Amino acid sequence: MSPVKRLYDRSDTWLRGLSQRSYAAFLGASAGTGVLVVGLVTGELLLVRTLTMAFVMFGLECVFGLHQPTDE
Repeated sequence: MSPVKRLYDRSDTWLRGLSQRSYAAFLGASAGTGVLVVGLVTGELLLVRTLTMAFVMFGLECVFGLHQPTDE
């Protein structure tokens, strides 16, 4: 098994073990970081867009929990 595959599997297992709120916080932080990195690469500082994306992703995941698997 390649190191990348092992890293992915470990990360996936860790993320699936988080509570819905913790997962939502992680998802919001990662989305906000992604928007910030893209903004820095393109030469724009997208601070308001970054915060907006982070809060929206956090809120959607808290309310709907679409990315978190259920135990059905």
